[in-house]
Amino acid sequence: MLYPEELQEYNYSPEKILETIFENSNEGLLVVGENGRVLQINDSLALTLKSTPDKMIGKPLTEVCKHSGLRKLIKIIKNGVPEFGKIDSIEGRSFLVDYLPIKNNQRIQGALAKIKFLNPERSGNQEIDENTAKTRVKKKQSAVFYTVDHIIGNSPQLIDLKETLLKVAPRNSNVLITGESGTGKELFAQAIHAASLRRSGPFIKINCAAIPDTLLESEFFGYEEGAFTGGKKGGQTGKLELANGGTVFLDEIGDLSFALQAKLLRFIQEKEIQKLGAGDTKISDVRVVVATNVNLEQMVKYKKFREDLYYRLNVVNFSIPPLRERKEDIFELAECFIEKFNRLFGFQVTGISEEVQNVFQKYFWPGNVRELENVIERAFNVMEGNVIEKQHLPSHLITLVDSDNHGAGKSVLQQESDLGITFSEGQTLEEIMNRTEKLIIIQALKNSKGNKAKASQMLGISRPGLYKKLVKYNLV
Repeated sequence: MLYPEELQEYNYSPEKILETIFENSNEGLLVVGENGRVLQINDSLALTLKSTPDKMIGKPLTEVCKHSGLRKLIKIIKNGVPEFGKIDSIEGRSFLVDYLPIKNNQRIQGALAKIKFLNPERSGNQEIDENTAKTRVKKKQSAVFYTVDHIIGNSPQLIDLKETLLKVAPRNSNVLITGESGTGKELFAQAIHAASLRRSGPFIKINCAAIPDTLLESEFFGYEEGAFTGGKKGGQTGKLELANGGTVFLDEIGDLSFALQAKLLRFIQEKEIQKLGAGDTKISDVRVVVATNVNLEQMVKYKKFREDLYYRLNVVNFSIPPLRERKEDIFELAECFIEKFNRLFGFQVTGISEEVQNVFQKYFWPGNVRELENVIERAFNVMEGNVIEKQHLPSHLITLVDSDNHGAGKSVLQQESDLGITFSEGQTLEEIMNRTEKLIIIQALKNSKGNKAKASQMLGISRPGLYKKLVKYNLV
């Protein structure tokens, strides 16, 4: 510990130390006196409040700061009770804030707000040198494009997930993200990294289903030159090593072989990496975030996934609801996609017709948010005018409109089943059959009020057979 006389010897001063602290661009600091006037504020926070320190210091906080959260400092001055870990946002920048009373001999003389920005703004000084193509490729592979502010929707489920994300992100615990295809699992993974203390480190994605099992180990851990025939000259660095200091996102984790599950478990426990063909090991400090659209708990039950790895991964679980369970978010998402494609196509589409709105609310959305985005993009390719109408929708949605207009009174399942024999754009026969089978199983469960024994009898299949299909379609 340095004492005052030692600080003088090293030419340090308390003022210089405080100045350094206040210059931290990733944190905000605000000090208010007992009279409620701003005594100090750093540039980062003042900029976020669209002001400058010289315009705020000496002025009443209530006059120069319209943000209700920061005004809580007045309350702290009055009651002297600190508050920690509050989550808030200013101008789209999410943050964690601690409110602390400033005391001298038990007398409150002011209050301090200490802010940790969770999605700091990028500046020109933070850009990575891209003089070579290799640097550009490496940056692209580890880039994060989304933060929690890109998660669109105000349904209660989504608000709860976003609040939990901001609480969990600054920690280092492993995260398991579950949800059907198209719900936005990678979006959540990137948002967790962007809101974490590792955000300045790399974000590396590995799709466990897209890489052959024979190559996946080398993708994970890398290899030395000559480790196997056909390897690159000089070898290759593994993704787990590239992610050192950051986050690795393992998508479709349920497709990982048992052998690789064991090696991944060892890495999570020891943080050690051993390249193929190498004798030594390296340490890589990585946070592991995984995602799956299958029920891992059921896979563990049927010995398809290691139980010890499952519990290592399932420290924090985010279960993203399908779009059909948060239909209040559909129109906000549609508006977001319309804005996106207006920019891409150079159009000025203003919205969707009332008829299309009704279809969007009644449709089952088996492809979730991704399917909604594709439907909007298709409309942009075929439409004329500035409103998306019924005729701009895919054929299976037009059929849904027509059946509704004829007053058939069919359930969504019946309408969708009728469509199972219709080839949807971009869908194979297998995909249509899988979708139809899933819908029939859902209807059977509804009719049996969740009784799986009755549902299996109704479907004419064994109970274990039904369980396998429930696992397959993530319905358990």
